[in-house]
Amino acid sequence: MVRRDAAMIDRRAMLTASVAFLLVVPGRAPAQGLPGSSGSLAYDRLDLSSPDAALRAFLTAYRDGDFVTAFWIFTPETQDEIARHVATLNLHRLAALPTQNRLAILAEMLPPTADLDQRDLGFMFANIMQVAQRRGMQPLNLTGLPQDLSPANVPDLGRRTETTDGATEVAVTLSAYRGPVVFRLVKARTGRWRLRQVVPPGSDPESTPFGLPAR
Repeated sequence: MVRRDAAMIDRRAMLTASVAFLLVVPGRAPAQGLPGSSGSLAYDRLDLSSPDAALRAFLTAYRDGDFVTAFWIFTPETQDEIARHVATLNLHRLAALPTQNRLAILAEMLPPTADLDQRDLGFMFANIMQVAQRRGMQPLNLTGLPQDLSPANVPDLGRRTETTDGATEVAVTLSAYRGPVVFRLVKARTGRWRLRQVVPPGSDPESTPFGLPAR
């Protein structure tokens, strides 16, 4: 029993070390790159001109498994919060982790940095989401979402509400939930719209980014 506990502690220490670099104050995600780089161009080409456009871009990226692009659409503050979840191993805020076999799942979501092809936070987030999707633990279920999300095919994504703090909330009906899922978007200083939070019905409204409860 002692050996097993020691092994688990060693494994947890390894996981913590593998993301220690994220404890540095987060800046612009390296995956976006410097101005003029391919990463920056990919981000700049996203249509984030309105809450509707930003939400369509996020839903399309998330549904298609392009979680790096989905990460870019989150606000910088939400990206910082994701970094804190990863650095402190609070991955229950990013995926619906089971109570059993959690350490093995954490090891799969956060492999040693030496095994990573890309070490920036966007790719780290993408790996976590891919593992969650593969294991059926995804934090957002888009079942029933139309394949074509263009305005011509889906002119109205959901009920739109303007909040007193300048945010826009869009309540989207998805077949996996008993009520609408609320997407909270805000306008950045650049004029582009970004996603602050996803709030499914019955979730924790203070939990970022997916409303998953504390454990």
